[in-house]
Amino acid sequence: MKFGVLISCLLVSVSAFATHGYKLDMELSVDGKNVSSPRLMVLEGKKGSITQESSNEKTFIEVVAKEGWVENHKGIMLNFKVGYIGADGQKTIFANPQVLAKENEPAQITVENQNHEKLSLSVIATRKSL
Repeated sequence: MKFGVLISCLLVSVSAFATHGYKLDMELSVDGKNVSSPRLMVLEGKKGSITQESSNEKTFIEVVAKEGWVENHKGIMLNFKVGYIGADGQKTIFANPQVLAKENEPAQITVENQNHEKLSLSVIATRKSL
């Protein structure tokens, strides 16, 4: 009996310290052409990032995911920074889109870079305990 109580207490303790995060399955397109399908695991409120190189530039996308509400709708708030990385390594942000995503449903952002290319990012966010 004591062993069963001890196991139960340990399981409750472990779940109490579980860190919440998100799995982000993404599809990145440039001018309608799919260029990559990154998958990212991020802790709630912490920054995750990906970079994408094309023939003439290096683009980065950073995201912070957390629980969010918009007009009484609960979802996963995704705050992005999209920009390019210069030859000197300096980051220049050209867009700060955000979207409230429903879990397991596609959400999409589209921005235009300095070369007038349309970058589209489709994201499916899933809550995870990490």
